[in-house]
Amino acid sequence: MTHRLKTLLLAMLYEHRASYYDDWLDAFRTSPEFACEVVNIRRIDRKRLSSTVDDYDAVVLLHNCTADTVDELVSLAPALADRRSSRVLAFVGNEYNSAFAPLSEKIAALRALRPDVIATQLLEEAGAYLYGDTGARVISLPHALNPAAFRPGPAHERRRIDIGVRSFRYPVSLGDDDRNRIIDFFAKNGPQLHLSIDIDQNTRFDRDDWASFLSDCRGTVSSEAGSWFLDRDDKLARDVHQHLSRFRRGWLEIGRRSAFRKLARGLPAAARDWLAQRLKSGLVRYEGFEPEGIDFKDVADLFFKTANKAPVYSKAISSRHFDAIGTKTCQIMLPGRYNDILRPHEHFILLESELQNVEEAVGKFRDLAERQAVVERAYEHVMSAHTHAHRMVTAAAALRA
Repeated sequence: MTHRLKTLLLAMLYEHRASYYDDWLDAFRTSPEFACEVVNIRRIDRKRLSSTVDDYDAVVLLHNCTADTVDELVSLAPALADRRSSRVLAFVGNEYNSAFAPLSEKIAALRALRPDVIATQLLEEAGAYLYGDTGARVISLPHALNPAAFRPGPAHERRRIDIGVRSFRYPVSLGDDDRNRIIDFFAKNGPQLHLSIDIDQNTRFDRDDWASFLSDCRGTVSSEAGSWFLDRDDKLARDVHQHLSRFRRGWLEIGRRSAFRKLARGLPAAARDWLAQRLKSGLVRYEGFEPEGIDFKDVADLFFKTANKAPVYSKAISSRHFDAIGTKTCQIMLPGRYNDILRPHEHFILLESELQNVEEAVGKFRDLAERQAVVERAYEHVMSAHTHAHRMVTAAAALRA
């Protein structure tokens, strides 16, 4: 029997509403492949790390170590890079271009710490495109189902909501409004389609409340995560940010590297939600929030219409897709590869890109037998090969290779 890998699991631990952070943390903690010591990257003793890193078989950095900032990771890089025997697996969070959490900074931080393996949420070809020059082996390790947290909900006849969504809007700087379009369409037209709708794009739930909400929904609508415009230097995202700066004149801005941002992360989630709402309008605003009322088409015509798309397939499946599958909530989704895991008509109801088949898609959704068949096939498929337990086997094999 293969021994459990003695593992130092680094995570940014704070109160949040990104349920997949908890899912991956739980997966490592409970996996028979790993024997984990969990350390908050915000509180780590860097001298101790330098002297003890080789006491472990492996060091794993979870997604939230790079999702919104790499400041802590940069300070740890020398200690990790100087290891002799321990192997490092680094996940990457938020793999899209942003002026506020630039991919270029993430790539530089990864290169400095010399990981043995980089785990991308994207397809392997996209991961190789982004991280191929770091010296690490790149593997695709997308999100998965946590069946302990997202369990099958009541029979659909007992659920109150036809289409439910809790999600923040994609920013215009992403260059992609697929998810916004489909959510906006159902929010506006749901009643005419004889569907009960509960859609809110200003709030998110914690994991328990999110699972409970999904279990009260017969369906939800979505698309792949990410953008077609993916590059290693964030130039396009910076250009869009500079363009949008004209709408920020007269504000006092809190920058992404300010001490205030670090302090805010330590607040309870409810307090951060309250603060975020105040910093989206008024004279004092956070730089990471785009100005309200920006027309996506105007920005797209200026920047994305003529920009080169990534040379690889750059969108990915999301944790939210697996959450819905776990609660047996039917998904109506736009076309995509979904990491070649989910297939249209079999695991979700397909809504064409221009929504031209919406009546047909809604008809299939309203057919209880059809809808039930879709959710059952999706659930059985994911339980057979795409739970976090399956991902732990892949992660351990990559570290042992």
